[in-house]
Amino acid sequence: MPATTVTREVYYSPQQMFALVADVARYPDFVPNWQMVRVRPLDDTSYRTDQVVRFGPMRHTFTSTTSLQAPDRITVTSSDSPFKTLQLQWHFAVADDGGCRITLVVDFELKVRAFQAITSILSRESVVRMVDAFEHRAQDLYGPPNHASHE
Repeated sequence: MPATTVTREVYYSPQQMFALVADVARYPDFVPNWQMVRVRPLDDTSYRTDQVVRFGPMRHTFTSTTSLQAPDRITVTSSDSPFKTLQLQWHFAVADDGGCRITLVVDFELKVRAFQAITSILSRESVVRMVDAFEHRAQDLYGPPNHASHE
């Protein structure tokens, strides 16, 4: 499956958006399909995350490794079942209007075709919904933006 890229400009700072994405422990509170997360720090800039995601009646548990390069990049990787490979690249840059340009690139390959149901959460539409969830979370935590967000 080809990589999916979603870019969005929001009127929050790159530091604010970086902090939201880095706070994986809160994902079950606002990210669709995330049910449980357990974070295990590796060092000051990386951690392992055990997580449970639900796709309809199916639940999948997997572990990922996250590398933080504040304030502009977060990389998430996994080769834990059901993934042969999984990579999420978050990039945060100052937008022309002073807000943040978020780019999320999701690339994955499944180990077994029987796990095809998981592709629904990583489809382009679902990746857009994930970015939407972070934008809404920013509004909840930081207040409404002064300018309209746009994709």
